[in-house]
Amino acid sequence: MEKSNSALGSKIKLEPERSHFQQMLAKNPNYFGNNPGSKLKSNLKLISNTSYEQLTCVGYNPDTANMEATFSIKKPAGYSGNLCSAGSFEYVRFYLDFHDGNGFIDQGSVAINVHDIPDAKDCNGKSIFPVIYVATKKKITSKIFYCDKPVLPTLRAILSWSIDPPTNLPNWLPPWGNVRDCDVQLKPSWKFGNIDLSEYLDLAVSSPNLSSKLLAAITGIDLAQLNPKPEPPFLADFVKNSEKLKVPASRYAFKTIHNLVKYPLSPLSLMEKSILSDAKINVSKLIDDLDISVLPDKSKANVDYEELDCVGLDYNTESLVATISIKKNVGYSGDLCTGGSKEYISFWINWNDPCVWEYINTVQLNVYDLKMQGNGLCYSVSLPLDATFHRKLCTNPNLVQVRGVLSWNVPPSTTDPNKLQFYGNRVDAHVQIKPGVVINPGDVLPLFNIIGGIDVSHVEDSTGLTKPGSFFAFNGMGVPTGAPFGGVIVLNGPTFPGYRYKIKITNLVTLASHYATDSFVVVGYLPFAPWVQFTTQSVDSAGYYHFLNPEKNTLNVLARFTPGTEDKLLVEMEVDTVSGVFSKTIQMDNTAPAVQLQVDDGGDCTHYKKGDTITGHYFVFDKNIAQWSFGTTWGGGLSSTANTLPLPGNSFSIVTPANAYPCGNVSLNASDKTIVNSQSVGYHVHTSYNICLK
Repeated sequence: MEKSNSALGSKIKLEPERSHFQQMLAKNPNYFGNNPGSKLKSNLKLISNTSYEQLTCVGYNPDTANMEATFSIKKPAGYSGNLCSAGSFEYVRFYLDFHDGNGFIDQGSVAINVHDIPDAKDCNGKSIFPVIYVATKKKITSKIFYCDKPVLPTLRAILSWSIDPPTNLPNWLPPWGNVRDCDVQLKPSWKFGNIDLSEYLDLAVSSPNLSSKLLAAITGIDLAQLNPKPEPPFLADFVKNSEKLKVPASRYAFKTIHNLVKYPLSPLSLMEKSILSDAKINVSKLIDDLDISVLPDKSKANVDYEELDCVGLDYNTESLVATISIKKNVGYSGDLCTGGSKEYISFWINWNDPCVWEYINTVQLNVYDLKMQGNGLCYSVSLPLDATFHRKLCTNPNLVQVRGVLSWNVPPSTTDPNKLQFYGNRVDAHVQIKPGVVINPGDVLPLFNIIGGIDVSHVEDSTGLTKPGSFFAFNGMGVPTGAPFGGVIVLNGPTFPGYRYKIKITNLVTLASHYATDSFVVVGYLPFAPWVQFTTQSVDSAGYYHFLNPEKNTLNVLARFTPGTEDKLLVEMEVDTVSGVFSKTIQMDNTAPAVQLQVDDGGDCTHYKKGDTITGHYFVFDKNIAQWSFGTTWGGGLSSTANTLPLPGNSFSIVTPANAYPCGNVSLNASDKTIVNSQSVGYHVHTSYNICLK
């Protein structure tokens, strides 16, 4: 009864409940017994099986509001096909419990496309498994609080293979996958007091290109002064409070000793050495105690206070992600109203050719003394990875090794991937680089790989509509087959700094063409606060956009334009001084479904009395209809994925009970398949009609 995975050319066997998972669920939604409230009897018990995939970490970044879930793919088969196929999806749904009595609040889900990948050895002779992926989602529930009263909610992630976890069911358990919780720290709000910010905000909205310095000069309001950075902690204060806080000198004086060893004769080092000596602290012994020249475990130094738990790659956004756990209430140089201290995480990557570590960058994270309710706090940081010149075709899986190195209060080495400071550790992981066009260093070519939020390979050129199995490139969530595009069209693709490009748009019905000239703002990355940078892209005098460096444009946005038509478009990219043109066809649809609702009451909403039969018609039409639903207060709901009959549409007849509630309505909802503004599905229309029964 077991099925061989021929795609891998191996003898790997899959359990029927894996190879026929969707078919079994189609027969019985409670086939695996993971829905305890269901009236359907299960066929077999399969709950939270982690033999194929498993959540290993969850974390949160207070500055970016990103929730992160790291999971491992453990086997070479069982994921519905190789990299040249559609594969399958791992879904992660996030919840937050603010411990305010409202329980876990649904934050939405994200999906990661996974595939069968043959087992292989890396350049060091180690197996590539497990392969580590990360799912990222922005927090959607906001809380206003201040630094004197920290909010430390519990973050929950539910990993589920092949099916999206149901909404608002935080205790749901997946057949394949698992659940993981950890407390996290939210960023406090600013205290503005009685200051009126209306002028500042109005000017910022009306003139988005003004810098914060210009806004401050015009309005007289300097946000930096309203929310000043806390003064750095003083060593003397640590010495004074160390006994009360029970923080040893090896912790609070670590940076001092590090600088003393590095700069033994500097005035600051000598002054701080004197402070320690006056406090009867043996500086020589402290230097010896903090020496890690001989470590029993070369990948781990002192992890009593913090530890790097996971590193991986967000496959959707291609960002390196690290998750760390904070283990103690104190030892981080101050509470949330102070500057606290810093955790540094450096990222390295081994592309396997040659087999050496390449330093990417170091990311900072602020941590604080916080009274934790649980066993720790989980933080995450991310770093965009530019893999333009490291891609391979889908026939050649591209598994590389990444490394994260954690260090508290002292930056880690940028030249030695093996070096640790006294506090911290390092973690290695294998990740899969997304397949794509092979581009050698120095090569430049016209190319965009995402149009309207969808990978270009999932858009049919003949129709301009999405193919079966299409999904949004940056969150993995599925889109309907045959979906057109509407609103703002966004193009994403590799960047070639030093070159410039044009985007030509041709209406294939009217044959009129023009070049995109709209200015747009792109989001870049900083490895330290404020973490993001914004750059306005505008065409030059010759009508060209200029490619930006990757750190200035982390999602590689090349253009944003709003065609505003119902026609089919040809979108072409030209690169100055480079031969060739890259093109893609998309079908536009900027018209929402047409709906009409008619009740046979002669215009009198009190025409009917209790027990009467309400009659009328409803009409829905759209060239790309997705679904509609008709319902009433008194029952009789209907739905369909096809248009109704032509006007006046479908008839309805609703019998009202003799004891019916007198106030009610009939309603009609409709949505189409259109990908709107490159980020959501469907123009949604609603209409209703109120009826009062006599």
